[in-house]
Amino acid sequence: MPQQINLVDPASKATVLSLLNAGNVSDAKLHAQSLVDQAPLDCETQYVFGLSLLMAEDYEQAIEWLKKAVEQRSDDAVMNANLGVAYLRSDDLDNAIKYLEKAVELKRNYEQARYNLGSAYIENKQPEKAMKQYRYLSTNHKDNADYVCALADATRENRQWKESIKLYSKALAMDDALVRAHNNMAPLMRHIQNMDKAIEHCKKVIELEPKNIEARKNLGDCYVQIEELEEAMEVYADAFEVDSENTDLCVAIGKVWLEISDKGEASSWYHKALTIDEENIEAQCGLANIIRDSGNLLQASEILTPLLEKEPDNIEVLMSMADTVWEDGDAETALEYLRKVQKLQPQRTALHARIGHILSSSGAVDKALEEYHTALDQSPKCIPALNGLATSQRGKLDLSYVKTIEKLLENEKLRAGSLGGLHNALAYYYDSQKDAKKAAEHMKKGNEYQWQHKSKRGWEYDVKQYEEHITRLIETYTPEYFEQVKELGNLDETPTFIVAMPRSGTTLTEQILARHSKVLGIGERNFAGQAFSKFTNTGLDDKDEDLSNLQNITKDEIASVSRRYLAQLQELKDKADKSDALRVVDKMPDNYSLVGWILTLFPNAKIIHAKRDARDVALSCWLTQFGAIRWACDEEHLRERIKQYQRIMDHWHKVIPDRFIEMNYEDLVANQEEESKRLIDYIGLDWDESCLKFYDSDRLVRTASITQVRQPIYKKSVARWEAYKDHIKELYDHIEP
Repeated sequence: MPQQINLVDPASKATVLSLLNAGNVSDAKLHAQSLVDQAPLDCETQYVFGLSLLMAEDYEQAIEWLKKAVEQRSDDAVMNANLGVAYLRSDDLDNAIKYLEKAVELKRNYEQARYNLGSAYIENKQPEKAMKQYRYLSTNHKDNADYVCALADATRENRQWKESIKLYSKALAMDDALVRAHNNMAPLMRHIQNMDKAIEHCKKVIELEPKNIEARKNLGDCYVQIEELEEAMEVYADAFEVDSENTDLCVAIGKVWLEISDKGEASSWYHKALTIDEENIEAQCGLANIIRDSGNLLQASEILTPLLEKEPDNIEVLMSMADTVWEDGDAETALEYLRKVQKLQPQRTALHARIGHILSSSGAVDKALEEYHTALDQSPKCIPALNGLATSQRGKLDLSYVKTIEKLLENEKLRAGSLGGLHNALAYYYDSQKDAKKAAEHMKKGNEYQWQHKSKRGWEYDVKQYEEHITRLIETYTPEYFEQVKELGNLDETPTFIVAMPRSGTTLTEQILARHSKVLGIGERNFAGQAFSKFTNTGLDDKDEDLSNLQNITKDEIASVSRRYLAQLQELKDKADKSDALRVVDKMPDNYSLVGWILTLFPNAKIIHAKRDARDVALSCWLTQFGAIRWACDEEHLRERIKQYQRIMDHWHKVIPDRFIEMNYEDLVANQEEESKRLIDYIGLDWDESCLKFYDSDRLVRTASITQVRQPIYKKSVARWEAYKDHIKELYDHIEP
């Protein structure tokens, strides 16, 4: 027989609901508990008890009792809706959607059910379905700003940023005190480079809700983006006083410390974030970025790889992975990661400029231009995109962009980094217009601003320290040293190195070699430098550098390092589907100081010294704003770097003159076929006619040469310095040709 169902006085149910409406959840729960004790099988009792548990955030118990009520009254829209909300709060999205859809089916105009159903769809990565619910609500309730804002949220999740901005603006026109709309507009404005508006929205939220941590963090992020790091830190600090257990704030503060190169402070803040949330992805990425910036790319990758496997769509992980592999010279993989970010956030303006930079630095100029134009379509004043267009197109830059750049330079609010990029853009433009005077003026200003920007972020360069480093190398790598190690190295002939000052023709030389069917070019890899630093237990610029380990290096130690190096090359050969390559070419210019180390590991390595008139090298470095080279934007630093390069190369000429060849840029330009054949003969391979069409390749090669990678040899870069000798004379002082 069915059990007797006791009925409860409707007034008692009304009392519970009244208490809940008044916010008195604890009393409501007690009252509902007494009712369910009296009549545990009564549907209304089960419902009000489940509702009180839901309001008390006891979701597991709430689901149990609300489900009992729904089983008895499956056609009740309100009961289905609240059971759906209980599932939503407990992160059971499938069941949440099931019961909320049922509620809407039962009662088509049930506003709250539709609203919560939209939230469930967003949580379940179904923004288009959420948009349908919110569009219904905003259409049928035209004066409800909250519904318009919800539609904007769903549209943003569907990656339709332009549309979501319009909707947020519409919601704010209806209710300027709508905190959520201001809060969500701020990062959107930041991503499309409209920083004034982004800051305005953040400040409005803080005015409305002084303790809103998200808004304060967003404001700090804005200040970081416009280079106002002190203001950013003050905003973060104020927010931290309100909530010292906020992981996002700890990570943000860590990023500022890393931005100014205080790795110790940055690390401490990332670790603090991890003590609050040991699974925090951004903090783990931050620690990996510190390791990467310290030169240990392999260890950084080992931290990031499992994070990417765990969260393959995490923007922070993807960006960190892209930066790491790009730092290692792997343009194609960096682009793969950034393209994925682009799919996730297609209207993130700075991302288009970043992809454009990698494409242009790898020779894919046409594709780079598409990215720059997309960025400028979204934000006409995007400085990285304007700079990218100017450095890629040079004299072909549309005059409208030149005027935009010149107009932007009148903006007194612009910071050093932005000013440096704009002046650099005009330097490239006027250089190609053969207006050496104007180009020289912009080069000087561009470099001054770049140094000002970078020095605030920890950049420094010690001329004397590098001179002492070269002295130690000269004292270490003596004829006696090479006699001592001549029988110890790995005899593999695969490793091939192009060494030089930057802008000396390393890319051209590598392109010629890489067109050979038995040669793989791998761009600029820091494998040799990393192995050297690890073995000597120091960085190359370390004031406490100790090279004494080299004096007693053993055959086993060399074998261990060389095996690891060859394994790295094999990985790249396999990835490029060129396992049969007999030579692998690394064109890292700074390996000129590591010639002794390279020949210790690989006595049969082929080393090509790319030479160019030092005055042309100086001019080209002065024009180029390198991302990581610290000595190229100060005249004294640049002159002294060239001097030390010449000094160590003179040393190699004296002690190991037969262990490398020289390839003069000027000779290569004048006699391409003859010099190309000499290159191929030197690395021990038969001639391949493809080497004469070095520019006919779709390979991505990291370089600062940009347009030269895809063009036949031209002679206009030879003796280019002469046009500038009266305008930047001080740059050429003490530089020997």
